[in-house]
Amino acid sequence: NNAFKLGRWTAQAILAGCDTMKIGYVSRQHPNDPWSHAVLGVNTHMTDGFADQIGLTRNNMFGILRTIIDLVMTWEDGKYLLLKDPTKSVLRIYDVPFDSFQSDDEEGEGDEEEEEVQELDEDGNIAPQQPAGLR
Repeated sequence: NNAFKLGRWTAQAILAGCDTMKIGYVSRQHPNDPWSHAVLGVNTHMTDGFADQIGLTRNNMFGILRTIIDLVMTWEDGKYLLLKDPTKSVLRIYDVPFDSFQSDDEEGEGDEEEEEVQELDEDGNIAPQQPAGLR
């Protein structure tokens, strides 16, 4: 579990272009109080050097992604949904119709209605509606 967290933080630092990482060690001040902590120490590591220490390379950072892409590239052209089961360590890939998951902007491209132009006051706020006789 901790090795995964270190790997994830290191991968995030590499992708963000960080040269150094600071890892802090904390402990609870009282065992029954989950909110109060004491800082035990902070270590500074060069990101690339730390990645080498934990055996993280750019190739194995993207290994799972590369495997999934290679698998999907063997399939027919289509639209697929990659979904992780939240209760299991299982990734499922579903074949979905092309028109699935379209946003509202894509659906009504030809049927656009003109929006009512609203008047703004001197501050740029929408002015309240005035009765027709007072305009």
